[in-house]
Amino acid sequence: MSTVRIDPAAAAASLADSTGSPLAPGAAFAVYRLGRSSFRAAVVRRVEDEYVILAERAEPIGGAEFDGLLLAYLSGRHPDAGVRLWARIDDPSDPADQRLRALLLDKVARAREQLSEREFTVITVPAADVKLPVTREELDASIQQLIDTTADLLEEALAEAGVAPQELAGLLLAGGAARTPLAAVALRGRFGVEPVLAAPSAPAVEEPPTEPIPTRELPTMAEETEAPAKRRRPARAVVVTAVVLVLLAAVAAFGTRLGDRGTPTGGEGAGDASAASDAPSSNDLSPSPEPSDAASEEGESASGPPSPGSGGEEPDETEQAESGDEEDEQPVTEGATTAAVPDMVGMSTAEAQEAVGDAGFAAAEQTGEWRSVLDFSHEDCEVIDQDPAAGEVVPLSSAVAVTFSYSGSESECDV
Repeated sequence: MSTVRIDPAAAAASLADSTGSPLAPGAAFAVYRLGRSSFRAAVVRRVEDEYVILAERAEPIGGAEFDGLLLAYLSGRHPDAGVRLWARIDDPSDPADQRLRALLLDKVARAREQLSEREFTVITVPAADVKLPVTREELDASIQQLIDTTADLLEEALAEAGVAPQELAGLLLAGGAARTPLAAVALRGRFGVEPVLAAPSAPAVEEPPTEPIPTRELPTMAEETEAPAKRRRPARAVVVTAVVLVLLAAVAAFGTRLGDRGTPTGGEGAGDASAASDAPSSNDLSPSPEPSDAASEEGESASGPPSPGSGGEEPDETEQAESGDEEDEQPVTEGATTAAVPDMVGMSTAEAQEAVGDAGFAAAEQTGEWRSVLDFSHEDCEVIDQDPAAGEVVPLSSAVAVTFSYSGSESECDV
């Protein structure tokens, strides 16, 4: 769980923005922050012009755990959706199964968010030809115990702070998972206070503090482990340089072989090259891949002028005959060496990884970009930027990188 803690001043400003009135001196309010992977409850009091945390509780409970429970429920509720499907996602043993599980969990998360506004929705997974209907009542039954646990933690914080529920000037709900209707229902029934959702435009309730937050002397709580540092996007210049050096070495060797034979003249030699180019590619395989267009341009200066009629792109018939002797020893299958980069902005990280794999690239490098829990401009794990740009045709060996948005734990978006 993250070391980020509730900022009492920001929480007070968020409550004032949502209710339309500032907190009176001496008044206390409660904060119920339920994010994707962590829960925090705090009791805050205004002391003159400062806001002090009187008590605080935390547990690794959040929307991601809700999604896992709902998925487990659906697997038992809809066994006819396919025994093979549930076996694959229950114990994903290979990358394809892991991507399928991540995709299904992403669909479940979106359905859970939709059930905050409606009573019924359908989870569709075209890749597995699956449709799973789910109701808000089913969601509530799946997560009721965890919601009750969060209410228990807030009740403990109130007791430690010495603040009775009827004394609260407000109960602020923050975090994406706090929008689940069951959370407000449980808190209203437990404390008799009407919860208030933090406005999207309100200041962040949580953020990494740069200075210690004022608190009353409290019993020592176990420190939480720090979240893993952000992965940095790889230095693309180094990767590209390495690829170019490999291509130049291949072209230099290819040019030396041509130089040993001398430069053929026009006429019969040109006709031979033309005939070779018309032959089926499956019979003309060479142990070494053909250089790319960029490498051919570099190779021209190293191997001398190209032979007439060949354009400097393919070896002549003599070289093909020589390479043919080696085919039985080291066969090579030709294939596409470049592809267009898919448009991944707006996808989840799981969907982006699947799109990259389908296009023929290696797995995309992921970089997280933290956003406030009150910033609803993007979903958690939503891709907000990519490099190279969508549609750009690049070698399949090129690195593809995506930047995704998150508000809870960055590791929740790992695929």
